[in-house]
Amino acid sequence: MKTFANTIRCAGQAFFKVYRFNKSIVLLSLFISLMVALQSNINIFLSKWIVDQLSANNLYSLLGSIALLITFQLVRLVLESYSTLKNGRMHMEFAVHCENDLIDLVAKTELLDKEHPQYTGDFSYWSFINGKYLESYTTVTQLAKQSLIAAISMGYLLYYHLYIGLLALLVGTSKGIYDLYAVQRRAVINEKLMRQARVYHYYFDLLTGSQTQKEMTLFQLVPYFRQKWMRKKNEANALSMQLEKLNLKRQASGELLSIISSGIVIVIIAILIFRGSLTIGDYVAITMALTMTEGNITMMFVSISRLTENAAHIERLHKIENDVHAAIHEPVQNELKPFRFQDKLRICNLTFRYPNRDEPALTDINAEIGKGEMIAILGENGSGKSTLIKMLLGLYRSDSDSIFYDGVSIRLLDRSGMWSKTSAVFQDYIKYMTDVRDNIAVGNVAEVHNTNKLHSVLAKVGLSKTFEHGLETKLGMLEDNAVNLSGGQWQRLALSRVFISDKHELVVFDEPTSALDPVSEVRMMNEMLEHCRGKTVLMVSHRVGIARRADRIFVMESGRIAESGTHDDLLREHGLYHEMWHQQKQWYD
Repeated sequence: MKTFANTIRCAGQAFFKVYRFNKSIVLLSLFISLMVALQSNINIFLSKWIVDQLSANNLYSLLGSIALLITFQLVRLVLESYSTLKNGRMHMEFAVHCENDLIDLVAKTELLDKEHPQYTGDFSYWSFINGKYLESYTTVTQLAKQSLIAAISMGYLLYYHLYIGLLALLVGTSKGIYDLYAVQRRAVINEKLMRQARVYHYYFDLLTGSQTQKEMTLFQLVPYFRQKWMRKKNEANALSMQLEKLNLKRQASGELLSIISSGIVIVIIAILIFRGSLTIGDYVAITMALTMTEGNITMMFVSISRLTENAAHIERLHKIENDVHAAIHEPVQNELKPFRFQDKLRICNLTFRYPNRDEPALTDINAEIGKGEMIAILGENGSGKSTLIKMLLGLYRSDSDSIFYDGVSIRLLDRSGMWSKTSAVFQDYIKYMTDVRDNIAVGNVAEVHNTNKLHSVLAKVGLSKTFEHGLETKLGMLEDNAVNLSGGQWQRLALSRVFISDKHELVVFDEPTSALDPVSEVRMMNEMLEHCRGKTVLMVSHRVGIARRADRIFVMESGRIAESGTHDDLLREHGLYHEMWHQQKQWYD
């Protein structure tokens, strides 16, 4: 009973969500469904009348009945064609609306959750669920039409013969109940299929994508990854076969019941016709009504089962949305404060652990960074450098008050306002497959049409003469006339995003010149430091030569700041920095 009530509730939510989106089309669909239901049953009476008039050799009545039948069918064709056209347009517009809702949901989801391996599977499932609103709406309108057709044709059968009517009800209900029985199993298999798809799609993209072909060819990896793809694809195919067998078993059982019931009805009608109780026209009408009654009762249960299945998915999406909204509002106890960084950034006992790891990524971090300072952050891979940066930028939420800008906890700051005054070039920066203009302007989209400024930025990163079509040059692999860049050119373009705005108070560079040659690196560093004069700069790097230019250096090890000080201070300590400095110095001696 609880499941049924939940199905009704979710079906109603889906229907009214679409109704609010486009009331006129929904009302039109309901009206046409009503007309189609009535016309289907009118066909029964007209078919009976045509056969009876044919038997009676009544030509004029026969021709009139045929003309009327054709007229009703033409009207139905026109109405259904018009409805299909209007509904098709609404479905496309509503699909875009739902995709926008999904984009909003992803945007509101915390970065830490989006970086979790489970997120890829969750997103595939969210995309799958998002289409269930429209599917449920369509199913509700179909259910209304099926109910009306079944009710009228059932009444016709009961009028002529009680047992035929009851038999149609019994067979249709039996087939429908069996379909309901399989709903939960289908829902489970469908979710497994959605999650399996991400794995075999990844391997397929690995085998066929243009970005992977260098290593695929050089290391001769195709047989190895083809085997992995085949294994995951076969697992997904096995699930698909389970679903297919379940559907075939349901379909075969239903057909068997229909064959038996049709045989019984034909025998009953034949006896009644032989006795003179029914005409040949009645035979035609009753068999038509029987088929319509059984079919529509069964389809009613199919619709209910589909709504029940969709209700489980929709309820899951509601839970996800509620969890996301709860995560957004949970840390906020007071009104959010505007971001200000005019004095210092203070880090107090900062500890952070990723949700799928036992060991903390950061442990008991304590530091102060003054306004306008340049801090170099060094350390081996996995020492916590990037995690610390994400915490300081507010991309990861802290569980406690551990990060303070001008004495205000980052948990109480308006993060959107904070991000408008901060900038970063990450090591894994995005290569936007659009044009040069977009690739620069993403650092400050308000300047996307400021062509003069964008040209000035291109000059600063040494790319002013690189693009034949200037800012409109297409990049990447999406278009036939696009240009693909070298690693160094892509990195320069990523660095240009910092130069597009002057209002940033905090700028983060994560391995900003790793793809540049030594001469270009020096020139680029000079441009970056000149642009960031007076701003607070956090420079993550493996290169101690870059660190030497910093005001202070943090050396990280195992999630802790192991050493902190100036270049000269740390050399005198003969610790980790001293070792790193002399090891890299040997490269050039």
